[in-house]
Amino acid sequence: MIKVVLTRSEEDIQKDRELFEREGFVVIPLPLIKTEPVEFELLEDDFDFVVFPSAKAVNYFLSRRRLKGNEKVIAVGEATKKAVERYNYSVYQVPENYYAEEIKLLLKGQKGKVLIPRSQEGREELIKELENLGFYVKALNVYTTKGVLYQKEEFLKKISEGDVVVFASPSAVRSFFANLPKPEGAAILKEKKVVCIGKTTNQELFSLCGHSGLLPEKPSFESIVKLLKSLAQSLQ
Repeated sequence: MIKVVLTRSEEDIQKDRELFEREGFVVIPLPLIKTEPVEFELLEDDFDFVVFPSAKAVNYFLSRRRLKGNEKVIAVGEATKKAVERYNYSVYQVPENYYAEEIKLLLKGQKGKVLIPRSQEGREELIKELENLGFYVKALNVYTTKGVLYQKEEFLKKISEGDVVVFASPSAVRSFFANLPKPEGAAILKEKKVVCIGKTTNQELFSLCGHSGLLPEKPSFESIVKLLKSLAQSLQ
C-alpha cells in the first residue's frame, strides 16, 4: 500500500486522513506546523469586502468578532466557503486560489474598503495589488503559524517510511528544511513523490531546494487524492 506523509497541523491531519484512507492510502502523520491565535483590535470600520484566505482565518476571526452583515465576503476555496457559512454568512465569490491576480480580477472596477483576516506570516502581494486599484486595505493578523521541530531520528524515520510527501503551505515547506537542512533534506525529497497543494507552496519548495512538486488540478485535498490515484501504478 502507498504511504502518504501529511505535513499539516495535527488537527488538520486528523480531519484529512479519512479522505486518504478511504481510497486505500496509508497516512503517516508528520505535523510540521501549528497555529495559535494572536490578539487583534476589534475594528469598528465599515468594510465593503472581507477576503478570507483560509478556513483557519475564518475561524480565528469569526470566533471573536462578528461581521456587520453588509460586507461582500470572498472565501478562497470551497473549504473556506463552508467555514464562512457555518457562521451563517453568505459568500459573494469563491476564487479557487489565493493569488493576487485572481482576486484582483474579481474586484476590478469596484471600490471601497477591504479587510483581510489572515496569518501573521501572510504575503503582501494582494495588499499591494488592491491598493494599486484604489482600495483601502486592512490586513488583520488573527493567528500565527509556527514550525514544529523533531528529534532528527524521529523525523528521518517518518519521512523514510513514506512514498509520497504532501505539502499544503509554504510554512510546512520551511519547517521541513528547518528539521532537515539542505543538502540532506533535498536529497530525501528527490527520492519521493512530492505533492504541493498549489503554486505558492511549490514556489517555496523550489526556492529552498531547487525541486518542484506535482500539482493537483485544484488546490484541495480531494484533488490531491485524485492525483495520487492516477499515479498509483507508478508508486507501487
